[in-house]
Amino acid sequence: MGNKTGSCETLMDETKDLLMQRTGMSESDLELWYRAILDRSTKGKLSKEQMISIYKDMSDLDCERISEVVDSLANVFDEDHSGTVDIDEFVRGFILTTKGDLQSKIDYTFRIYDQNGDNQISGEEIKEMANSITRMLGGDETGSDHECFAIIQQFLKQFTGNGDGVIYKHDFIQTVMQNRELLAIISPFYACSNDHHK
Repeated sequence: MGNKTGSCETLMDETKDLLMQRTGMSESDLELWYRAILDRSTKGKLSKEQMISIYKDMSDLDCERISEVVDSLANVFDEDHSGTVDIDEFVRGFILTTKGDLQSKIDYTFRIYDQNGDNQISGEEIKEMANSITRMLGGDETGSDHECFAIIQQFLKQFTGNGDGVIYKHDFIQTVMQNRELLAIISPFYACSNDHHK
């Protein structure tokens, strides 16, 4: 993935088109954001520290969530496990999660939890998702916080109603679209915007 031309001087056309469609931003605004992020990169790659700095300086994301967001983006986009993320991929994730529409945020949230990319969340992925939700609710992962545990159990039932213990992408998106309060519980990105005011 990333910029196939070998140059990181401009945002790829396919990325521009997607971002303009999903955010309503103009091409010139996207280029300004891209340039600002490019200036902070190392040869078109971003380390976790650089990504954290960008979120702190360029978004209104709650400071307590930034590390988790960056870890999530790194898990999704650091495909070669080098500890860095390609700038095109980061810009896409950053802008969609800070400026994007609700569908973009839900899609990215699903992608974070679907670690193997098979369009479903199952087994260990569900456990990881439950642990992430527990942390976002302010609990610990030991299971000793019964209130958090009850919320998570109720939450998971909404997605796994068919009884096979698997959360399918289409069910995930449909459920969250119908109950937007769920997004505030499951997504580190949702706090990035003001659209949670209903």
